[in-house]
Amino acid sequence: MNEYGVQHGPAYLEGLIRKEENIKSDEVEWKGKLQTSDGHDKFHIFYYGDLTEDDLITWHDSTPLLVYAEHTVTGERYLLIDTAKHGYDAMLCETYSEDALHDRPLRPYLDVEGEDIFEVELTAYYNVPWDEEFGEDVDENGAYELITGERMHFDQVKRDGYDAFAIRILNRKGVWTEIVQEELA
Repeated sequence: MNEYGVQHGPAYLEGLIRKEENIKSDEVEWKGKLQTSDGHDKFHIFYYGDLTEDDLITWHDSTPLLVYAEHTVTGERYLLIDTAKHGYDAMLCETYSEDALHDRPLRPYLDVEGEDIFEVELTAYYNVPWDEEFGEDVDENGAYELITGERMHFDQVKRDGYDAFAIRILNRKGVWTEIVQEELA
């Protein structure tokens, strides 16, 4: 992994991603396709947030968005992003009340064509020079203290502390829709 966390992408998605080749030679972009260990790659999307007229999921007022993918056969849910926990701002700058985070009811996502089963492509951007800016604050055990007071291994901080995140979905008719485009730093 380079100092930006790019090689492996977000740690919380470990084991759920088939790595995609970066479309750019840019070393700050990570891209992967959601796929379970048995090769299943079709999911329902559930989210908390507001839907814009462009079909983007955004924060509801000042409450962070939350997006899950649900396995179409088993019903198991996989967290794709929680902007209260993932990304640079959530890890180093912002805290949220338990009440606000507890009350985030999920609803199913339907695209403009009424489709509800999708392949899911995730992109994380890493423009933070973690080692340079924060390396001196890592303790002897390799842990770094987040704004919440939680201590996390610095390698995980670099992987989950991306500064932007996007989710793009492909329906059964071959239509792509960008559903998340978040700047998180």
